[in-house]
Order: sequence, then structure tokens, then C-alpha cells
Amino acid sequence: MKTGNEVNVSIAEIMHKRVVKVESTSTAQYCAKRITQERVGCIIVTTDKKPVGIITERGFADLVKKGNFDCEKVTAQDFMTKPLITIDINTDYMAATKKLHDKNIKRVPVVDDGRVVGLLTLRNLVDYSRKTVEALQKENSLLNRMAIQRGMTRE
Repeated sequence: MKTGNEVNVSIAEIMHKRVVKVESTSTAQYCAKRITQERVGCIIVTTDKKPVGIITERGFADLVKKGNFDCEKVTAQDFMTKPLITIDINTDYMAATKKLHDKNIKRVPVVDDGRVVGLLTLRNLVDYSRKTVEALQKENSLLNRMAIQRGMTRE
């Protein structure tokens, strides 16, 4: 049974722990290979191991839409989304939900002391919300059954 602090949970508990990263000098072709091989929706771009941008599937679509380019000459830094919006690992669920909503983004790298340690997605937040609602429904059902057994109904 939950304790009632579901909204105070740290995003560290619900984020993706595996993050795919590439250097800012990586070619567009290499980035495309990584995204498809790793089966992810985005990759984090780094310079000297520090996060500087993000490349999403939409970023690739925008690049292709621009037309004629050499996928071996265009680098990650040429088409990544920047500045990179990040979120601290100690952020709680409600603050994270607000940030994604306010910034109108679907995913955000999670950082700890400036290093990327995870990725929080809208899907993570929705899945956690669903599980929390299900747990609350079970708890409510149990409390209702206990109340009925003890004759404590609202009639």
C-alpha cells in the first residue's frame, strides 16, 4: 500500500537509466545509426562529456526537410536542439511534470552534478501517474470493504 507521498517521489525512481550519448563532432550518419541501433527516440550530444544538446527523431526529420546535405559532413552540433534543457536528479514528480508542461517538451536529460545520469520522458510521467492512480483505487476499494464490514457506511 502507498504512503500518500506518491507526488513527492524523486524522478530518479521513474526515469530511464540508460542514455545514449554522442560527441558533438559525430556525423549525422553516425547519429542516425546510433538512434536506430539503440532503438531510442533521442540522443544526448556532449562536448568534453558535458551535455550540450539533444537530437530527436524530429530533429532528423527537420534536417532531411532542409534538403541536400552530406550526412558524413553535417555533425551533431549542426542540427542538435540547444540550449539543452535539463532537470536535476533530486527533482520531484510534480515539479518535473510542471517543467515538461511549461517548456512544452516530451523528454529531458536528468543531471547530477552536471553529468547526464538519465532521461525523463512524458511517457515515464504518464506511466507513473497510471500506476499511482491504480494503487489509490485499490487502497480506496480496500478501505470501502473495511468500512462496510465494520458497518461504517454512509447511508
